[in-house]
Amino acid sequence: MKQEHIRKICSDPKRLTDHIKQKLNARKPQDHLYRRDVSFTPAAVLFPLYFKDGEPYLLFTRRTDQVEHHKKQISLPGGRKDEGDQNLLQTALRETEEEIGLKPADVQILGQTDRFLSNTNYLITPFVGVFHYPYPLKINRAEIDYLIEVPLFYLLDDKNFEMKVVEKSDVPWVLHYYYFGEEIIWGVTGFLLSNFFSIVFELNRNIFKADEKKISSD
Repeated sequence: MKQEHIRKICSDPKRLTDHIKQKLNARKPQDHLYRRDVSFTPAAVLFPLYFKDGEPYLLFTRRTDQVEHHKKQISLPGGRKDEGDQNLLQTALRETEEEIGLKPADVQILGQTDRFLSNTNYLITPFVGVFHYPYPLKINRAEIDYLIEVPLFYLLDDKNFEMKVVEKSDVPWVLHYYYFGEEIIWGVTGFLLSNFFSIVFELNRNIFKADEKKISSD
């Protein structure tokens, strides 16, 4: 999909939300598992989408150094499934409210992207939801250091995106990096973003194995 067409879709809130909903509901979510011989913990995250001055944004969190996994990394709000959660959507919404104070009733869910197995063995189910801005968000300081508001167009621009091949335990990994000022979105959140953009905007970023495409590691 050409950038001009993407900008046209994104210029109108209803058109964008309808487009995302249609794209996500038209396909069956897939599983991206880097290995299949491990047990995993179910988890879920939310892509919090909103419109500010007519422009679409995504909201991210910078994790504290007090959390168990992915300390100080930029993440989407979410976490592992609790026994009391009826489903993974409830997990994503509950964790989002606990982390940033966004109430489930104030989120319109547009759909689900693909599931990813993290290197900490969490099988993460991502949901996309839109909420109205401004909103009285409240940060859980034990888990979240601060919030990061990123314009959607910035993330879609290839100039702010990079893929690198790295080796870990003799296994080549393709890592996805998104640069926003001094902030770097990478790790599983980078994978989730690339998958979301590839599904919704037909970008060629759904590359997770080193043999799928020759990628420079420079």
